[in-house]
Amino acid sequence: MKRSSLAVSMVAAVALALQPGTALATRGLFTYTPPPVEEALQAPRVGTCYAMEGDGPVENQTRYEAQLFRGANCSGLERVLQPGQRHRNAVFSSVRFVGHGSAGGYFSYSLAPLREVLANPQADRCIDIRGEGHAANRTDKVVLLFTRPGCPGTADAKIYANEQVSHSRFESVEFVS
Repeated sequence: MKRSSLAVSMVAAVALALQPGTALATRGLFTYTPPPVEEALQAPRVGTCYAMEGDGPVENQTRYEAQLFRGANCSGLERVLQPGQRHRNAVFSSVRFVGHGSAGGYFSYSLAPLREVLANPQADRCIDIRGEGHAANRTDKVVLLFTRPGCPGTADAKIYANEQVSHSRFESVEFVS
């Protein structure tokens, strides 16, 4: 890859990282190697799935955990890199950054005929739970709803803080800032 195409790739990665969304932007770089040269993703967003091929050295210079996946839609967790951690030969097709902490409050949902509640759920992590029907988000975070377990790809729906829906169907959720 020539120097000019590397610059174009880095500009594209930065533009992708700066797209508006509901997730928090991280600080620092995530460097990875799609052969033959190293590239970087600057200020990636927490909770966003980035489809990117990596095959070689990788370093997580952000302040959040980087989850590396075999599948291009953040499926098939392969490896986790903590902040500041590097690996000399990582092979992956997508990455998602997750923070730590909890969503203050509770999330209530239905799984007929029962009513379930998650109190102060873990934030920026996928939670495999099943719900169908009414759901109320009484946390200080946005909850992303996924129709499949493992929070793959892009959320199918979202419920903002202090909102509720009467018709929901999900297999996994993630609370994001």
